[in-house]
Formats: sequence, C-alpha cells, structure tokens
Amino acid sequence: MLFLTLVFTRYAAANVPGKAIYAFRIMDKFRMTPDEEAFYFLLNVLCKNGNIEEAEEFMLVNKKFFPLEVEGFNIILNGWCNICVDVFEAKRIWREMSKYCIDPDATTYTLMISCFSKVGNLFDSLRLYDGMKKRGWVPGIEVYNSLVYVLTRENCFKEALKILDKMKETGLQRDSATYNSMIRPLCEAKKLEDARSLMAAMIEENVSPTIETYHAFLEGIVFEETFEVLDRMKIAGLGPTEDTFLLLLAKFFKLEQPENALKIWVEMKQYEVASNSTHYTVMVEGLARCGLLTKAREYYAEMRSNGYSDDPKIQKMLKMPVQDKNDKRKKLGGQFKRNQHVSHKKGSMVRRKSHRH
Repeated sequence: MLFLTLVFTRYAAANVPGKAIYAFRIMDKFRMTPDEEAFYFLLNVLCKNGNIEEAEEFMLVNKKFFPLEVEGFNIILNGWCNICVDVFEAKRIWREMSKYCIDPDATTYTLMISCFSKVGNLFDSLRLYDGMKKRGWVPGIEVYNSLVYVLTRENCFKEALKILDKMKETGLQRDSATYNSMIRPLCEAKKLEDARSLMAAMIEENVSPTIETYHAFLEGIVFEETFEVLDRMKIAGLGPTEDTFLLLLAKFFKLEQPENALKIWVEMKQYEVASNSTHYTVMVEGLARCGLLTKAREYYAEMRSNGYSDDPKIQKMLKMPVQDKNDKRKKLGGQFKRNQHVSHKKGSMVRRKSHRH
C-alpha cells in the first residue's frame, strides 16, 4: 500500500497525472482497496502540481466508489482559488456543488473569498462573507486577511482598519499575514505613509515584520531609500536574500532605470549575496531591452565564465541590431560608492547617520 502510494505521488509530482491515476487504479489488482484518505491525497497532489482538470475528472469518474463530498470539491476549489487563481473556474465549481446538492462549508467560503479578494472583487468578497455568517459558519483569520487585502487594494483603507478592530473583538489574533495583506497594496499604490503607520502599529502589537513586509516596501519606495530598507532587513535577520535582489533588479528594469539596476548588482556583494544564473538572466535581458547591448554582452560573458550554461534566448537578444545606448551612459557598471546614491529623506523607514561599507 505504502509503495503504490509513493508511486502515484511521484507520478503526480512529476506532472504525469495519467500514470499517477493508473497507479491508483491498479491497487485493486494487488488486492489492496484504495481508501478515502489515499483518494483525497491523490486529488491534493494532482491539484498542487497544476493538474486540476485531471483531478476533477478523476473525482467525478470515481463517484460510485467515493461518493461526492464537500471535502473533494474543496480540494478542487483550492486548486482553482490558490494554485491557478481562476475565478471563472472557481465559480463553476461552486455551481457544480449546488448541482450535486452539496452544501458549502467554512472551507469552501474561505477559499472563494480568498479567490475573489486576490483579483480585487470587493463586492463578491463581502457578499460571500455575509453569506458565510448567515449560514452559521464562523470566519477565521484567513477570511479576515482576504477582506483587509481587498478593501485596502480597492481604496477602502478606513473600512479595512475597521475589520482589524472586528478581529480584535472576536478574539482573533492579528498576525504578520494580516498586516502584510494591507501593507502590500498600500505600497503598490505608493501610499507609503499609511504603510509605515501600519508597520509601526504592527510592531507595537508585538507582531514581527517578515521578509514579505520588507519586500512590499522595496517595491514601493524610491531608489534613494532602498539601502535603508535592506539594512533594516539585515538587522532583523531577514536577509536580504537572493529573491530580494531579484525583486529589485526586475523592478528597476521595469521602470527603465538600468543605472539603478547596475548599482543594485554592485551592492549584492556588500550584503553577502552571491549572484546566480537567474540574477544574470534578469540582468542581461534587462540591459538588452534597455538598449545597453555592450554592457549586456559583458554580463553574459561573465555569466558564462562562472560556469552557467548558454541560453539560446539571451544569445538571440544579444544579436539583435538594436542601437546601443552605452555611449550615453559611459559610467554605468562602474564602482558606485554608497555615499553617492543614498540620501536621508524625510519619511523614510529607517534613519541612519552613516553607512559603513
């Protein structure tokens, strides 16, 4: 039993759903009857690996052996709500449950509210929240985290703060995910003062900021404040990590600020973060898109000299006849000192008297 369970788990994880399902079905030939736990386990593994349609079909085909229950539908719903975030399919599963006379439970409502929240559908998030309470289900912290996110994202910050108060009234402990759910959309909307106030309240409540908290600020602040946040992360023991610098490189190339991306690259070593193949790929592609082909070729050569494989896509980009803007930016890629680009602006997250590098 354990062996075959491992077999269909491996197949499902390897994105070979057909073989995973076959392994499950042949258990009977070995005089082993698959139980409900194994059935749901396979559904879960299939969905987590993106094979949600196959999981749903498998569930329906086996309804004679494993009667349709809310638990099975919730597994499929979790796939559409959290793995793929497909509201259309989530709504369809909701209707399918009604078709089979299966009532949604607290998990069903939580998943649907989460899905609507992620896509900014405030009306349906609140509608389902009300419906959940009318049905007698008690909303958990995940529901409230979804609500504060969509309210903040849709410019209803005061209402989101009221939800925080509501959580306290109901005895729910607000956690870092709760605050991050508000800080992230505030930073995306460049409402940094509100985000900073919320972070201060978070710390006052003895809820520690996470790496996601700092990443949210890094997405929203101007370049001059970047290193202050990176230093704060280091002090807190939360990086910065490889992902932190990937975020920053992608951000500045998106803003068409290759000079800032190059400064960030130099600073990676100061934070003891080694560049990997993904960093090089983002760097080379970003420089090429900005027309800095000479500089892009230099970084690609460095990438290859460090033992990373050839990338046909990048090679093709570097051969494109784009006018090189390197002459206009002769100083890019040089050694940038911290005191040349870090300023202390009013309202920044962290204030320091000096930088030591």
